[in-house]
Amino acid sequence: MRRVLTWHTRAGEVGLLLLKLHLLWVVWSLAGGIVLGVFPATAAVYGVVRGELLGSPREFRRLWRQEFRTANAVGYVFAAAWAVLLLDRWLLETADLGVVEPLLGALLWLTTLFVSCMTVNIWILAAHFAEGPLALVRRSAILVLARPLQALVALLVVGVILCGYYLVPGLVPVFGVAVPAFASFAYVWGTAVLPRGPGSFHDTSLGTS
Repeated sequence: MRRVLTWHTRAGEVGLLLLKLHLLWVVWSLAGGIVLGVFPATAAVYGVVRGELLGSPREFRRLWRQEFRTANAVGYVFAAAWAVLLLDRWLLETADLGVVEPLLGALLWLTTLFVSCMTVNIWILAAHFAEGPLALVRRSAILVLARPLQALVALLVVGVILCGYYLVPGLVPVFGVAVPAFASFAYVWGTAVLPRGPGSFHDTSLGTS
């Protein structure tokens, strides 16, 4: 009975944290005019989640300001990558490329999968490593190449949550980005890919320093 009560209490605490994080994400996204606020707010959500899981709570506002430049640089790099992929998809569907079309289609799907895995994992790595945008993008690519199964599972975790949001849209304004951030970071942290210790910001296991 005590275990059940403890579990319910912990679940309530996590649910309240996720609700608070989503509200903070909305407020600070608006504080940056959305264009310059949404990516730092997303980075701050992951930073707070990391702090909670490691037992070293972080302040959302401080993280937002601290990660402002790096988060926007990373965010818009990936936004540009997705714009190119969507354009390529449109061109592939509208142009007649003959016998090479299936090959190009398969290559595009593989590239899209690779970028999807990088997109999910980049924010986890950004919360855990004090590095610049280029180093984080490189680290994310190395993670996907070196640990493809773990990267795919992290993508699957986020995908399942997004499907849940699609089926129950009312969850989006309540939890938003906070639930995918918490679930994906908790999974990656549990795989021991990330270095242990609340103050650790260096890892050589992924091929970077």
